[in-house]
Amino acid sequence: MALGERKRQVLKMITESYIRSGEPIGSKAIVEQLDNAVSSATIRNDMADLSVMGLLEQPHTSAGRIPTVMGFRVYIDQLMPRQRLDDAGRREIDALLATCAHDPEKMVDTVSKTLAEEMHCAAMSTTPYEQNAPIHRIELIPMSSFVAAVILMTRSGTVRNRVVRFDLPIDGATLDRVANKLRERFIGASLADVHMVQMQSVMTALGTDGFVCAPVLSAFAELAEEMARSELLLSGQMNLLQCHELSQENAHGILQFLMQREQLIRMLADHSEGLRVLLGAESPRPELVGSGIIVARYAGGNSSGSIGVIGPLRMDYARWIPRIEYLAGAMGRILSELAER
Repeated sequence: MALGERKRQVLKMITESYIRSGEPIGSKAIVEQLDNAVSSATIRNDMADLSVMGLLEQPHTSAGRIPTVMGFRVYIDQLMPRQRLDDAGRREIDALLATCAHDPEKMVDTVSKTLAEEMHCAAMSTTPYEQNAPIHRIELIPMSSFVAAVILMTRSGTVRNRVVRFDLPIDGATLDRVANKLRERFIGASLADVHMVQMQSVMTALGTDGFVCAPVLSAFAELAEEMARSELLLSGQMNLLQCHELSQENAHGILQFLMQREQLIRMLADHSEGLRVLLGAESPRPELVGSGIIVARYAGGNSSGSIGVIGPLRMDYARWIPRIEYLAGAMGRILSELAER
């Protein structure tokens, strides 16, 4: 959309004022910010033109204007100052991630909770999608004659465990033989390689041990399938009820959408790279009208996922976009380092 320089400046000033205060701004305030370089009548004409173009709206009978969804889109895409996160912000994020860098899932959960707390909105994240992640360790640990623990770890550091129970007593030597066969077949293979045909082959190769340790083989296959899927993590949903910019109806609509986990995971997965800002009315979901969403993709090694926030349309995008971009990049670097170890 082509705008003259002064109209661009007026739209930028109104949007940034609205982000700061949440209140409409009138022509007089704009003139003052421009050091009286133009008249109020000129600015009123610009505001009227911007309203006709669908970029501003008048929320009530006052002369003040606020940006529409289209106005926010033009601001974000064309007018918003582009900046990198400062050194202090990068150090803060690096220190935060260092506390959980050994555990990718804990790292994603920590980031999600931190964003929700800092931004006073809801945060949504997916754990690393690891279908192609190589299997790094397989351990079978006897806990008693009838109970054992199955532990599976990928090269990126994701760990899952499950306790299994047997109908007959199992000795440590039998568990060792089963563990060695699983390691022989699957260490270095991807999680996607653990499927029914492979497991049947392992069971056949183990003979009697495969039959008596069938619960171990089932648990191993279930863990691999579980680890290959992304899980959705949500934090700060109740913050939406405290956003005065969102009506109770809007807030409850967003909360209902967040409960539809499969649809939310698909929405996050549709964003394949970089960072994206989705403004509520741009979404086909009626529940998201009046909201703003920032989503970033993180990727490293053979793992990837998404981190994002959802809040009112009036978010400080210039402040939060660099922070979320850096977070996603730092998470990707950590996953790459884990995969290389």
